[in-house]
Amino acid sequence: MYNNNININFGARLETAKVLEVTAQKIFQSDGIEGCKEVVNALNSTPIRATGHKGYRYFAQEIGRKIISKYPDIAKATDEIKNITEKNPQIKKAELREKIQPIIDKIGKEIDITI
Repeated sequence: MYNNNININFGARLETAKVLEVTAQKIFQSDGIEGCKEVVNALNSTPIRATGHKGYRYFAQEIGRKIISKYPDIAKATDEIKNITEKNPQIKKAELREKIQPIIDKIGKEIDITI
């Protein structure tokens, strides 16, 4: 039997904070788009050609939707992060990191993701 699906992902072990940055579209751990790049490159089946931040943002949104639909604990954490940022839109990066740290501790420092 042959598997003709070339878009196979055998899973990636990624930092939970970087995965939550992709799903929530809010940067609180990494410096700029670097955290999203790591998740996109690990989970995308083909290398992307758009090297700018808008290209990575598009692919991060698509991968984030897939992660949220497949992993309910990540979806719940993403909703909590969005609630925090909606209540305080001018929150500082360090303060947001402190508020999100208990969520990350609950899920674990690293997570296995398969899309």
